[in-house]
Amino acid sequence: MLITLFFILLAILLPPTVNTPRGEEYGPTLTIDDNTLYFVGLNREDGSYTEDIYVSYRDKKTGEWGAARKIDALSNPHRNEAPTSVSGDGRTMLLFVEGRMCFSVRAAYGWTEPRPLPQYLQLGNWQADAMITADGKALLFAANYPAEGEDKPSLNIFVSERDAQGRWGTPYSIGSAINTTGMERSPFLHPDLKTLYFSSDREGTLGDLDVWVTRRLADTCWNCWSEPENLGPEINTVGRDCWYKISTDGTTAYYAQKIGRMHDIYAVTLPQDKRPESITVLTVNEPVAIDNLLFETASDVIMEASLPELKRIATHVQTYGYKVQLAGHTDNIGQPESNKTLSQARAESVRRQLIAYGCAPEAIKAYGYGDTRPVAPNDTEEGRQLNRRVEITIHY
Repeated sequence: MLITLFFILLAILLPPTVNTPRGEEYGPTLTIDDNTLYFVGLNREDGSYTEDIYVSYRDKKTGEWGAARKIDALSNPHRNEAPTSVSGDGRTMLLFVEGRMCFSVRAAYGWTEPRPLPQYLQLGNWQADAMITADGKALLFAANYPAEGEDKPSLNIFVSERDAQGRWGTPYSIGSAINTTGMERSPFLHPDLKTLYFSSDREGTLGDLDVWVTRRLADTCWNCWSEPENLGPEINTVGRDCWYKISTDGTTAYYAQKIGRMHDIYAVTLPQDKRPESITVLTVNEPVAIDNLLFETASDVIMEASLPELKRIATHVQTYGYKVQLAGHTDNIGQPESNKTLSQARAESVRRQLIAYGCAPEAIKAYGYGDTRPVAPNDTEEGRQLNRRVEITIHY
């Protein structure tokens, strides 16, 4: 009881624009920019007595969630639907529909009628919690199906890899480091493509299901993971902890908690040691400073520690066919003309690296602006560090 009370004090209940007094809200799903929230609504006054899908948009200026509305195209009053993930470009949604994995595409007129994923991906008699990784190359999901070493079905997590022709491969277990003879579900791989959160009743839980975190040990395998860590009493309770989705900046977890008879959606700050790696969040038509980008002093030579982030960006750009504009910036130390030259050289260096990772040369432009576009005062080292940056803007 003390653990539960401590947890409630840390958690923040999302506002009445999302949660309602009469209905239940759960299964939160966020877009990669963290500004659109899809979720399940049940028994709401504006819904039905089955699970429907709702959406709320965050005001970019105030940070507040707007009034949620039911998505009629995805909400059939005679069946249960739940959003499970949204692709990096926001155009494809994976859904749970009556125990099967389905998908919908957002067209000019709205979301299309959900259609099932291929039958060979539907393992056993129940599948859920499907998500496509941020780079579009793997599908993770939970199914009531035996994993390695099991002689009868239990809830396990599986993966299907997409080949160069865009076809999904035969699903296989994500590995014995994660799957047990108990219950594993609700996989969420952060866009860093390394940090996996999932729910399990494995040994060491505080209650029914707890949320655990594990790290992928290599980007060449999907069944090699570090020993899972329980997120601890700051996050988990004695109840069922499930449907956790982590914000792209890695600081906040969104989840559903049942207090009394009703589920509502909450947000909680993740402990520092349970957060994923910091990454660059790519949004459409908005310049974003590339995270973890380091150069040798007064040079355009990219430090080796920056390469994984550039590789991740290159994969994302190729997956969704983006066009990219790079903009180099400096602080105001030194001569303006020298700063402009350095900023151009650094932007060109990033361009060359993205091309080396497979991006089309004609899709990437590079410009240097020197010290003419500061984002912070140059009178402190912190401000000057913010001004030394390469920004990326992506376009469809």
